Amino acid sequence: MRLYEDEDIFIEREPSEVPWVKIFTRTPYRELSDLPDPLRMKLYRVCDIVEREMIAFFNPDKINIASFGNQLPRVHIHVMARFENDSFFPEPMWGRKQREGCATFPAFPAFAASLAERLKEAL
Repeated sequence: MRLYEDEDIFIEREPSEVPWVKIFTRTPYRELSDLPDPLRMKLYRVCDIVEREMIAFFNPDKINIASFGNQLPRVHIHVMARFENDSFFPEPMWGRKQREGCATFPAFPAFAASLAERLKEAL
């Protein structure tokens, strides 16, 4: 599900029990260091906005940010709102499940609308 897009980037929701988005550069660069400086700075700015919006909207115990690209070898950044009572905490979402999660938070569609508005204002 695409949440936001412009000429440089797009943001998709990752299906998960926790709020989780992936930020992509429209051009499929392989490494962060391959990005032109203005695009790299924009990507970091978008990541910062996503993180701040997740904190304000979901009030998580922690935000996780990752950029691996091993299975999808193109620049993209994962931003996840984590809760002490989600299924994997304190492990990463790719880790070993610790329990049946019972985290509750506001509905994701309201966050997606809020995030899209914030990005339109800021970029």
